[in-house]
Amino acid sequence: MADAVIKAVERLDHLGVVASVIKDLGIGEMIDARLGRHDQEEISTGEAVAGMILNGLGFSDRPLTLTPQFFANNPLDLLLRAGVRAEMFNRFKLGRTLEETYHYGCDLLLSELALSVCSQEGMDTRFNHLDTTSFSLTGDYVPDSDEHAIAITHGYSKDHRPDLKQAVLELMVSQDAGVPLMSKSGDGNASDTQIFQERAQALLATFQGSSTPRYLVADAKLYSEENAANLKQLGFITRIPGTLKLVTQVIGQALTWDTWQRLDETIRYQPIALCHYGMAQRWLVVWSQASLERAQASVNNAAQREAEAVHKQLFHLQAQRFETPSQAQEALAVVAKQWHYHQVASCELSAHKRYGKKGRPTADTPLQGTQWQMHAQMTPDTARLEALKRHKACFVLGTNIGTDFLSDAEVIAGYKAQAHVEGGFRFLKDPLFFVSSLFVTKPCRIQGLLMVMTLALLVYSVAQRRLRRALVRQNATIPNQINQPTNRPTLRWVFQVLEGIERVRLLVNGQVQDLITGLNAVKIKILRLFGERVCRAYQLASGYWSAITREQKLFQKLLAYPAQCRAYRHLSRKKVRLNLC
Repeated sequence: MADAVIKAVERLDHLGVVASVIKDLGIGEMIDARLGRHDQEEISTGEAVAGMILNGLGFSDRPLTLTPQFFANNPLDLLLRAGVRAEMFNRFKLGRTLEETYHYGCDLLLSELALSVCSQEGMDTRFNHLDTTSFSLTGDYVPDSDEHAIAITHGYSKDHRPDLKQAVLELMVSQDAGVPLMSKSGDGNASDTQIFQERAQALLATFQGSSTPRYLVADAKLYSEENAANLKQLGFITRIPGTLKLVTQVIGQALTWDTWQRLDETIRYQPIALCHYGMAQRWLVVWSQASLERAQASVNNAAQREAEAVHKQLFHLQAQRFETPSQAQEALAVVAKQWHYHQVASCELSAHKRYGKKGRPTADTPLQGTQWQMHAQMTPDTARLEALKRHKACFVLGTNIGTDFLSDAEVIAGYKAQAHVEGGFRFLKDPLFFVSSLFVTKPCRIQGLLMVMTLALLVYSVAQRRLRRALVRQNATIPNQINQPTNRPTLRWVFQVLEGIERVRLLVNGQVQDLITGLNAVKIKILRLFGERVCRAYQLASGYWSAITREQKLFQKLLAYPAQCRAYRHLSRKKVRLNLC
């Protein structure tokens, strides 16, 4: 009988997928080619970045300084290469790595990597979605001697934490899978309008030199008179700011004309050609059922708040005495002029005679004068409320792209895909992601870490795109969170499904053999969708049953030694369902 001894049990889970995608894309090699390698270093800069990506996508909620702890129980020879140990990812190495990426240029490095990845994956880069967000930071930060480093300071907080200092991240992603194309960190008090203006100017050469049309998509901060000169040379899609008087006029005109074109069951639009800021444009007044419901809730809440304030105003008004009825009417008119959602329903005046003596007046008591008290009632201005709801249910999209290149429906779809960049921000700010590890004190390292976080988002987006395309291509589905079939699962859910996969190292007759445990039919189906490299990482053969047969053979070797088998039997019951009889 063969002598089998368990040497180690290491957690693999979904990290094999992440590591395989990193290797497929060649991220480590591309970073090393740009930043160089040193003869005396144990792990290269590219490997250190790959380790940080694995740490971030491991959703372990560990600070960057605890990366060695994260890797203590992982098969690093499988995830990275043979000879790599957990203690190599110490804070000194990771700190120097962040500084090296900063000195090379964080935004330049990410752009170069993203360009290569998009080329490898054959992604559609026509629509480029731009937005900004802020990351709130705690603690003191050492001022950086480099004049190009960002300033960690107070500013407009999108996290609703104005008490904290922050850094601003600018992100541009593709409509195809939301893959990051560009990112740049900025000062905590940077203005969105200024950032968008600088980005539009920087994109001029890139877009004009592209072999295929490329369009910039952003929210209303992109559209300003100062940025019009740049936008005139770009193909853009943006929401026109509602603060412009022309927008109010255009929406009112569309509601009057009522010549809506139906995009689908819930969206209608009206195109209007005009010239604004010296640009010939196509504006689309868009109405949707979802925006109508939001407008109704918003207007109703505002009307309710105003109703409470109006009741207080009328209470104080009726406690006053006026010398003449006209003075009372004027006072009510001044108050009612401030109302947006209500109007006067009724108004009654009661006279209060003032006598020259105290006590009950008699027929001989002299009358000094008469004062007037107002009793007013208000009512909702129904016509105005309905008009406001209809108006707020509409928004205006603007573009300078001709109908020969993009139809009205494509313009609307292009803007709706702006949710990709917002989804990227939600991903980066997830508490389980290593955004909580922004404990480095140097601004240049903050910039480097923000770049690595965006690079992790790139790996995540590419992996999710590969999985969904494979499901569509094979006309297959996997169970979602409520056990219903789906062909568009989130990669986060897939990572949860892959929990419990481990690599067991066995010493059999003096030779080390690896065994992947915790696999079942669903997990194997998912892993096979990612391709050959992932299958090799998880020791999957061409078919499911051949993989099961290989595990059965190794377990049969363990059966000869009951003590070893009992020590491991709890794993087999939880993670593999095999007939060992």
